[in-house]
Amino acid sequence: MKESILLIACGMIQDEMRLAMKNTGINYDTIWMNADLHNNPDILNLELQQEIDDHQEYDMILLGYGNCGKALIGLRSKQSKLALLRYEDCIQILLHNNEQLKSIRGETYFITKGWMMGKKSLKEEYHYAINKYGPKRAEMIMGIMFKNYKSLMMIDSGAYDLGDWLHCARHLSQVLKLEFIITPGDVELLEMFLSLEWDHRVVVIEPGVAISKDDFGVECTVASGSNMFKM
Repeated sequence: MKESILLIACGMIQDEMRLAMKNTGINYDTIWMNADLHNNPDILNLELQQEIDDHQEYDMILLGYGNCGKALIGLRSKQSKLALLRYEDCIQILLHNNEQLKSIRGETYFITKGWMMGKKSLKEEYHYAINKYGPKRAEMIMGIMFKNYKSLMMIDSGAYDLGDWLHCARHLSQVLKLEFIITPGDVELLEMFLSLEWDHRVVVIEPGVAISKDDFGVECTVASGSNMFKM
């Protein structure tokens, strides 16, 4: 009998996940979680657990997340199996083929369309600072906040027209005095995840078992102490 599958995915990578669905021709019942939940991993954890508890009629629940601030740690399902990618965050999922990722994390601020649209995104924080402090002081404050970064990297996942967002991204890099870089990403991991043709990069959690940090592997444990995306 064919398994019934539910996908619970982060709204921050909705464009990329939809592209993976298009490329594979695979569509599951899907719940898109609010991307702004990333700002509070504890709340994200509670919201994800509630969705899991409310959808135990499915045989399998795919979690379209990385570890994302350890928000997935402790999640468990009573009857459905859980499946997740063994990656630290969306950055690592989209840039898994970038050999320099590990070395540039600490000095690079990453953005995509999804990350620029959030209520607490870099763009919105800048506009808030301008309205509250004025342009000059806002630039000074933002400069202090980002003094440890060297570059602003826009990930081109191929999921949307990058041109619609370039002007805003370049302007932010100028305000922050950061080198602006566009780097290619891909949705290959998401396609693999949707296909159910899994290897070591996916872990399946049996019913009644809680997700632990060990489920994400050694690389993720190391990466969690470095440059996490901040909205």
